[in-house]
Amino acid sequence: MRTKKSFPTLTEKQIEIFRKEGRVRNYKEGKVIIDEGERGFDFFIVLEGEVDIIDPFLPNKLITTHTAGEFTGDSDILSQRASVFKAVAKTDCKLIRVPNEKLSEIISTYPDLNDILITAFILRRKELLRKNKTGFTLLGSRFSPETYAIRDFFSKNHLRYVWLDLEKDKKAEEILLHFNIRQEETPVIIDADFNVYRKPSLQDIAHHTGLSAIIEKDKYDILIVGAGPGGLAASVYGASEGLNTITIDKVGPGGQAGSSSKIENYLGFPTGISGSELASRAYTQAQKFGCTVSVPMEAEKLIRHKNHFELRTKEGKSIYASTVIAASGAKYRSLTVDNIDFYKGRGVYYGATTTEANTCKKEEVAIVGGGNSAGQAAIFLSTFAAKVHVIIRGDSLESSMSSYLIKRVENEPKIVVHNNAEVTGLEGEENLERVTITNSKTRKKSTLTLNNLFLFIGAVPATDWLKDLICMDRKGFILTGNELSHYDLECYNWDLDRPPYPLETSQPGLFAVGDIRSGSTKRVASSVGEGAMAISFIHNFFS
Repeated sequence: MRTKKSFPTLTEKQIEIFRKEGRVRNYKEGKVIIDEGERGFDFFIVLEGEVDIIDPFLPNKLITTHTAGEFTGDSDILSQRASVFKAVAKTDCKLIRVPNEKLSEIISTYPDLNDILITAFILRRKELLRKNKTGFTLLGSRFSPETYAIRDFFSKNHLRYVWLDLEKDKKAEEILLHFNIRQEETPVIIDADFNVYRKPSLQDIAHHTGLSAIIEKDKYDILIVGAGPGGLAASVYGASEGLNTITIDKVGPGGQAGSSSKIENYLGFPTGISGSELASRAYTQAQKFGCTVSVPMEAEKLIRHKNHFELRTKEGKSIYASTVIAASGAKYRSLTVDNIDFYKGRGVYYGATTTEANTCKKEEVAIVGGGNSAGQAAIFLSTFAAKVHVIIRGDSLESSMSSYLIKRVENEPKIVVHNNAEVTGLEGEENLERVTITNSKTRKKSTLTLNNLFLFIGAVPATDWLKDLICMDRKGFILTGNELSHYDLECYNWDLDRPPYPLETSQPGLFAVGDIRSGSTKRVASSVGEGAMAISFIHNFFS
């Protein structure tokens, strides 16, 4: 749907600003101005003539036509991500061409242009994702862990795709035959040019789509590990305050919050906002200020040298930075059932977004856990599933879930709460088919016949990459600031006269924010606040 906010017309005064920073060019009818898959594509304003924006996945599908005063681009223009559209001169036309690197400077300098362009970029991408009738074609089984990982990666990074389930979609078999693809070669991705990628890694997909950023600096001011709320907040504040900032994440923006279907207690959003949309907006905001964001990139080991840090990644790269913010968060605990690993991605999941919900329409599902995340997931899944079983170890939800969520759970007829219960068995030959639950008081067992089990049972910190470098509590969460005793600092060779800043670890210049930090409140708002605070302490560190 074409709206004024999505496709605004710039005034002559606004156009003049771009004219000074760009060059006026003439293009003949039919000339490709921006090609699909082009990285770092430039920004164009139409002065005369018309420019068609075409969906490359459907070559004859027109997204829109830009006329005089309108401009090209969506949220990817602020990053090195590959273009998902093609811009073609519909007529002979005269355009202002502004280099990609100049666009961010203009947006940062002129508040009115910032509002117009950023709003348009976000809305355009949102509309493309909402329609989502085209995109990369993914062929894979719903019970394949590799297929699930790719679907999760596409969703978290807001890439358009169409998934054809080998178990249900007849069209999938036709495509496999047409491209001579054997079933054991799946999952398979097919792009707009009909290139076939058999069993692609996430790194392969990131390279093809431009998600894996180029490491341009010999040394950054700040390296942020983790793109959850805390990491994204630090990315925005660090980059906006002129610090060379790079952020990495092993999957995509959002962290655990990104899997939340609706966050209703975050300040400023009275009707709620999905974790995915909040992360997407923050990601765009960070890129607007020049933060380099690269996914998928996973931290393997952090090394402190005399006056800087070196992060070695599992992809075999090294990133150097003067300071580091650990924002890698926590991951949900798993069940203590012997065969749990076999069912991960084959019916057992650690999040409940549309990626998972689309596989369980009109089916029964189960959720293990009684916290807010479990409650939000239960409400969300109840709009898709026939019945939602919530399995909790306690007598009721009152000790662990917010009252507004409890009321919703209790008032939803599709949700059944099993108190004093735990999962004690999983069954199924190739995928999950049955779940055994045991009442902890009566020891009575019962069986649920279902294919989807979602786990929300507490978290463990993602701190393997910091092992032996800094002081942690007994559960592995990072100690910071005044939580560190004199003895702790001596053990880790603290070499400064001052005590650690709040959020600073037992290594000077290494900060921790969000769920990874000992004593954190495990809320989106507090993680965002800590991310912003860490930047102010980094300024103190540099002074």
